[in-house]
Amino acid sequence: MIKFLEHLGEAGLGEVDSRQGLWHAIRQRPLKKRHVIFISFKLGLPQKDTAELIGVSVRTFQRQKRTANITNAASENVIKLAELYEVGLTTFDNDEESFHAWLNASVPALNNERPIDLLSSALGIDLVKDELLRIEYGIY
Repeated sequence: MIKFLEHLGEAGLGEVDSRQGLWHAIRQRPLKKRHVIFISFKLGLPQKDTAELIGVSVRTFQRQKRTANITNAASENVIKLAELYEVGLTTFDNDEESFHAWLNASVPALNNERPIDLLSSALGIDLVKDELLRIEYGIY
């Protein structure tokens, strides 16, 4: 089982043990809006950014049922968020409060932007994850 999938709640992806298996699983069973809500809540991601991440307007996001399927591309972004969450917890020694404080602080290595403000796109998620890995391995 891929560890970061636990941050999506009950994803219903079965026993996925590789990234390729994960790719196939979300093609067969896309994630649902409830998974988006689950990880967004854990990260403290604003609803506007959450809607943008999955490619819908805020109003559409509000109207969708929690059980509505999201697109494959949106599912991949949600999985990237779950992976980022796992990396963040590891970097901050499982101290969720410290991780959240970092997400909401201005980070010089990210042009003094708050990491939370970058999480509305796949590229932003990658930038934040890269910075967390630099912190984890002491690369500044």
